[in-house]
Amino acid sequence: MPTVDPDAFKAALGSWAAGVTAVTTRHDGLEYAITASSFSSLSLDPPLILVCIANGNTFETMVRDAKHFAVSILAQGQDDISNGFARSGRDPLPQLPDVETFAMETGSPHIKGAMAHLDCELEETLNGGDHVIVIGRVVAASADDSMAPLMYFRRDYRGLVLD
Repeated sequence: MPTVDPDAFKAALGSWAAGVTAVTTRHDGLEYAITASSFSSLSLDPPLILVCIANGNTFETMVRDAKHFAVSILAQGQDDISNGFARSGRDPLPQLPDVETFAMETGSPHIKGAMAHLDCELEETLNGGDHVIVIGRVVAASADDSMAPLMYFRRDYRGLVLD
């Protein structure tokens, strides 16, 4: 079987413009968040979403223990939040640093000012190569149609003009 050049693979995937999410959870009095663009709807009935996270990430352990998580779809201008949650080596804290949050049904923190929010109970986790596929059953959702999304394209944040 032929081997795909890793740089060519990354370049091809970087050609897919993607929204940016902050995925959060709360367990045993501690909160943790990651940035993810590998996010997708999965099913309407039941309402399921999925997010892919790197194996060994602190979030993976916390969400399995907590059995719930939240997805905040970030809006333009929330680059700093995305960059902060993308840094590795962070520890869970009693409160997410440098960001305002609120809770919905599950108690997972949602990012204030994000354009949409999905509150999820953990449905299932699946192995996916060097990532874990986290499937969530959505128990609450909200969106602000007046906002534009934070987009990631070819290794940089981009804007989107709404009509």
